[in-house]
Amino acid sequence: MQSNPSDHTPGQLGCYDAAFVRRTAPKLERLLHGYFRARIHGLERVPEGPFLAVGNHSGVGLVPDALVWLSAYHSARRPTPLLTLVHDQMFDNYPRRLARWVARFGAMRADPDHALAALRQGYAVQVYPGGDHDACRPFSQRNQVVFAGRTGYVELARAAGVPIVPIAAIGGHETLIILSEGRRLARRLGVDRKLRLESFPVSLSIPWGLWIGPPPGYVPLPSRIEIDVLEPIDPEVVAAGSTVEIDARVRGALQAAIDRRAANRRLLFG
Repeated sequence: MQSNPSDHTPGQLGCYDAAFVRRTAPKLERLLHGYFRARIHGLERVPEGPFLAVGNHSGVGLVPDALVWLSAYHSARRPTPLLTLVHDQMFDNYPRRLARWVARFGAMRADPDHALAALRQGYAVQVYPGGDHDACRPFSQRNQVVFAGRTGYVELARAAGVPIVPIAAIGGHETLIILSEGRRLARRLGVDRKLRLESFPVSLSIPWGLWIGPPPGYVPLPSRIEIDVLEPIDPEVVAAGSTVEIDARVRGALQAAIDRRAANRRLLFG
């Protein structure tokens, strides 16, 4: 499964560096979980062997809830390495040093062929089907699951014959305030065609204040982030159900878990 990570271009399958992850994940977990007062629920539900983790996420470019979850998973020393699909912009427009760091930590271009190859080689794969639609939704919709009709993950799990594990996250959307997702602005500026960004958000964050477009990093507000690992959906169920049915089941489970957590949160910062 493991090749020399330095032989691969960041974003490709093969960049995952198990030794680097073992050293880095506990440090990242202490930092993030302390700052965000993070809680992880249901980690024991993660199955053995390859699986497809499907989650919601927030926070434009920083996506702190995803980092909280990944640092917890890797620190738990689960036997199955977890890779994460991320937007091409991480590898095309961010500093190369950062791109290589996240690649060694398991980040991979959001390419279905890469994901299928990884699952067949014994990796687990984390996907966020909503992409920038989900991450850039307005603050008023912070506790809604938005996949924007994207159901390819169901077909991916079916092709690989692996279970789907819904991963529900809440709190990341309170680390900055998104006023508008900016879909119309993305079309006017052409970034939907040039950069594959369907949202160009207007946000309030530290230190930038009012910002248009993905901010170049920001100081996240200390919102409590909570992650729920939900019951896996068996491969047999995924194979037997229609794509629409399985997608509705996954989104329904995520939304129900988020609604339960949201009912007990205080505004702001959980």
